[in-house]
Amino acid sequence: FPSHDIPKVFCKAMIFNAICIGWAAFCSAQEQPMSDPIEPEEYQDPFAPTLSPGRGALAPQRGTESTEDWGISMALDYGYVGSASLKQGLGTVSEQSAELSVIADRRVQEDLVFLLGGNWQTFSFGYNGSNIPLPNNLQALNMILGFDVALDEANEWNMRIQIDPGVYGTWQSLGWHQVNVPGVVAFSNIVNEDFQWFIALRADIFQFFPVIPVPGFRWQFAKDWVLNGTAPKPAIQWRAMENLTAFVGGDILNVNARLPESDPNTLGNRSLAGTLVNYFEGRVGAGIEYQVTPELALQLEGGAVVWRTFDFVRLNDNVRSTMAPYVQGAIRGQF
Repeated sequence: FPSHDIPKVFCKAMIFNAICIGWAAFCSAQEQPMSDPIEPEEYQDPFAPTLSPGRGALAPQRGTESTEDWGISMALDYGYVGSASLKQGLGTVSEQSAELSVIADRRVQEDLVFLLGGNWQTFSFGYNGSNIPLPNNLQALNMILGFDVALDEANEWNMRIQIDPGVYGTWQSLGWHQVNVPGVVAFSNIVNEDFQWFIALRADIFQFFPVIPVPGFRWQFAKDWVLNGTAPKPAIQWRAMENLTAFVGGDILNVNARLPESDPNTLGNRSLAGTLVNYFEGRVGAGIEYQVTPELALQLEGGAVVWRTFDFVRLNDNVRSTMAPYVQGAIRGQF
């Protein structure tokens, strides 16, 4: 997946999402005309899977969801990816990944919610081969600071501004040259109880494209069925029982980091010391979510990693791998 192909991929994804948003909005509007403003107790945040810790926050939360007391959301993910061949004939790679996030929110005004939290994301790679010029691990350890604000009295238009200051590198060397402050500005619109959409702008100077637009939507097209087109984990969800939901879809894992200045590896006769690496991993799979209590949920899923690349953007070079199986478990909590 060369760097020069990235614009094509994002353009196709944006066009596809735009078509889905337009079609779903049309269908939803035909099925249910606009009604009075939705009361908080009748409405469940459609972007909770995207907003909750883990996978990053893109869409603004509805201001009326929080209270004047502090609320806590937490998530813990662990995944294992089986052995895959590196495309350049360098050997094989396996992977363990984990993410731990905690976000506290509090409504400081009627239409303003303050967000404070932290996130740790880690990838650990196991290689089988000689002279593989790839990092043994990639890490992101950051704070989460932001706010959600309702832009109208009906709370149908909402905005989120968030920054994630932290260090993005490897365990071998975490220093000032690995400090980064990525951020996001997002807007969402609640068309009705069944359909919501959002558009976000993600900024990250460690990324090949410093600013990326990310559209998304959520459409409940039947009583127990939801089409969730929100990044980075789009899925079709089916509520099989009151406490059990099955889903099938995709997942995009990403970390943008700077390698240590002391990195001795070379790629194409060029040193990797201090260079930026954009790691992307695309998954397709299926799983279940069991709601243990109203505050606690467990997830289990499995499938295949269909796309993985270590993209060294400043060197205009990358290392890819073949497909591999994966399994992942997760805990979600809101208190």
